[in-house]
Amino acid sequence: MYIRRLELNNFRNYDSQKLVFTPGINVFFGENGTGKTNILESIYWTAMSRSFRTAEDPILVKQGRESARITIDAVDNEIEKTFLMDYDSVNRKKNLYVNGTRLSRVSLIVGQVPVVLFSPENIMIVKGEPSLRRRFLDDLLSQIDNGYYVTLNKYLKEVSHRNYLLKGIREGRIKRENLDIWNNQIMENGIKLLVQRHAAVEELNLILKKELTEGKFEVRLGYISKNYASYSPSDLKSSYMEFFRTKIEDEIIRSATLIGPHRDDLEIYYNNLGAKNYASEGQQRITTILMKLAEGLLIKRKRGSYPVVLLDDFSSELDEPNRGFIGKTFSLFKQILITTTYKENLRGFEAAKEFKIQNGKVVS
Repeated sequence: MYIRRLELNNFRNYDSQKLVFTPGINVFFGENGTGKTNILESIYWTAMSRSFRTAEDPILVKQGRESARITIDAVDNEIEKTFLMDYDSVNRKKNLYVNGTRLSRVSLIVGQVPVVLFSPENIMIVKGEPSLRRRFLDDLLSQIDNGYYVTLNKYLKEVSHRNYLLKGIREGRIKRENLDIWNNQIMENGIKLLVQRHAAVEELNLILKKELTEGKFEVRLGYISKNYASYSPSDLKSSYMEFFRTKIEDEIIRSATLIGPHRDDLEIYYNNLGAKNYASEGQQRITTILMKLAEGLLIKRKRGSYPVVLLDDFSSELDEPNRGFIGKTFSLFKQILITTTYKENLRGFEAAKEFKIQNGKVVS
């Protein structure tokens, strides 16, 4: 897929802005605070039905306005599609349309405009909490298969309810028998998520090794859990059953579900050492970018459609050799949108189109 046209109305600092893109590298440059990242954010917000910068949708609407609208005209395997996000900040109501037809649930948009995002904050996938690494996998798999997204949200609600029951048992308000049906529910949906996560990690490792790192260095992922060693459905079921039999008292005391994909982690290795503790800041940044590019190639492999790659200020702390190394991988994608403060930061990149951002306006 590639985006042919983007129109913003009352989004962030833009009143009304129309942009025409081309396949290849599209570069946005301008001073900080002029609205470069807002362009990428508008695409991501429409594609994922959430922003990557804030959890508060109302602040995405231009100050003094009550609604925002984003329109994306895209080409997917020679078929033109139009995606529209219409957001009412007064009622906090979000409507999404594909080719003029309103989606019954906004979650149905996920995967229809496949995107891969790298922003400077993404280095926290390596450095930060396990929840960020789980989200990396969940966002990837949700774009590949909307059924994964549905199962994940159902599973998280089931875990929350089971935790409520565990607390009630601890306080003597609820009988233990009430747990049985919820044990089965979180086991069934947890196994579905775990099988897909583990398979995705193995495929990402193959892509990293064979298509991205070129033997220059090694980036590798390991799925980490202390509760199961095998990821076949039958072995996972046995692990769950054994856990429920032996650890239920611990769960009641802590009022928390202590097994399942909501507690797992990814170990990220750079040259066979844990990147979180042993890689330099620059190595962690390269690792994160390569993980994101591997995500994009896996989406392409599974969906048969190129994702749009969004790179926000990606070259800011990369030295020239690493910029060149990453730049070689860009030919593997259909369209890449890059923001940078100065065009000089992208020496060696051949841009198909350039846009200057100035005073909340875009000039191609």
